[in-house]
Amino acid sequence: MRTRLAAATAAVFAILTVVTLTQQVPLRHNVEILKEAPIRADRVKDGLYVIRGPFLPCMTGCRPGQAGDGLIHESGDVAVRVTPDGLIVVDDKFASQAAEVFAQVKKLSPLPVKYVLNTHHHGDHVSGNAYVRDTLGVNIIAHRNIRENFLRIKQAGEPNITFANEAAVHLGGVEVQLHWFGRGHTNGDTVIYFADLKTIHAGDLVIDAMPVIDYPGGGSAIEFISTIDKLLTLDFDTMIPGHGRLMTKDEVRAYRARFQAMNERMRALIRKGVTKDQMKTLDQARAQLKLADLGWDNSVSTTTWFGNFASYYDELAR
Repeated sequence: MRTRLAAATAAVFAILTVVTLTQQVPLRHNVEILKEAPIRADRVKDGLYVIRGPFLPCMTGCRPGQAGDGLIHESGDVAVRVTPDGLIVVDDKFASQAAEVFAQVKKLSPLPVKYVLNTHHHGDHVSGNAYVRDTLGVNIIAHRNIRENFLRIKQAGEPNITFANEAAVHLGGVEVQLHWFGRGHTNGDTVIYFADLKTIHAGDLVIDAMPVIDYPGGGSAIEFISTIDKLLTLDFDTMIPGHGRLMTKDEVRAYRARFQAMNERMRALIRKGVTKDQMKTLDQARAQLKLADLGWDNSVSTTTWFGNFASYYDELAR
């Protein structure tokens, strides 16, 4: 009886917490509107930089006959931590962009790159790994699921050093931590924590757009929420997202609340008997889930999110 009562109390508390958070944060995500521009490096804090871009249609530029979504996209944000003994780099973008990424890195510091860390396995973030391994001769550190995903999809540049739940790199008196908190965007999402600067790189666990769940890559919309909750236990005030502008911790909390609201809307629709066939187009899904009031009706990841909609429906229906 006590166990059941404790479980019920915890469930009620969790629901009240979500409701309170939803009431306290802005419901709508005002995403950054991107314009075409070349790759660039921006200062985050002393000794820490983010490399963004290039900003193009279709992420790498639309090929002849390729239909874009009318928006400007960018490949994954790269972080660069400068220490007295060398550099620690997080992610490396597309293979075709890797040389340009590391040219930007060289402009930030003439010191050598000693380690490259991966946030997850997607090509727009880390297919530059092959360049890192073959040209720079640098070790790549990642969660073991990231390496397994590289091997599963036969992507070149698989990480050569792996960890299970957490790891740390120490260089020039600086510690950079790697945390795996569970499934979310994929099954390998890793949060990179620059503890001395109270800054994280969240990979695609948080982006300046709507969340995407890669089900073939082990992602989960339900576990995504608890993974963000664990991310929020870290002491940070600044976040580098997988894509987009810097965010505050409060903005991450707002992102989590929005995502939870979308999941609850999906569950409510399923309980009402709304079928997948009634949401077989993106416009239908937008309307049923009221994505406009979340700011996610036409973000740079909305079309990608819809590509996994059937799996999202099935997961929330269980």
